[in-house]
Amino acid sequence: MTALREEALQIVNGIPDHMLIAFLAYLKNFNFKQSADLENHINDEEFYSKRKEAIEEIKEWQVRNKAILESGIDWDKELELAMEEKYGRIV
Repeated sequence: MTALREEALQIVNGIPDHMLIAFLAYLKNFNFKQSADLENHINDEEFYSKRKEAIEEIKEWQVRNKAILESGIDWDKELELAMEEKYGRIV
């Protein structure tokens, strides 16, 4: 795994559960827009093949990170604690 991919996964792992749907929608939209920009250079079969591969990677990521996704972690509380640890308590 590349360092860049690992960093991206750490960012994704830090996203609160309630924001994952919006984040995945953003990723899918970003991928679609990027692919649409390249439409003149990529034929339809290749586009859908790459799209399918991307979706499969997301599904594999969800399986690998199922424990985290279903852990019931209070991400807002975790963020609050991390901020307090880094910057001190804000009154």
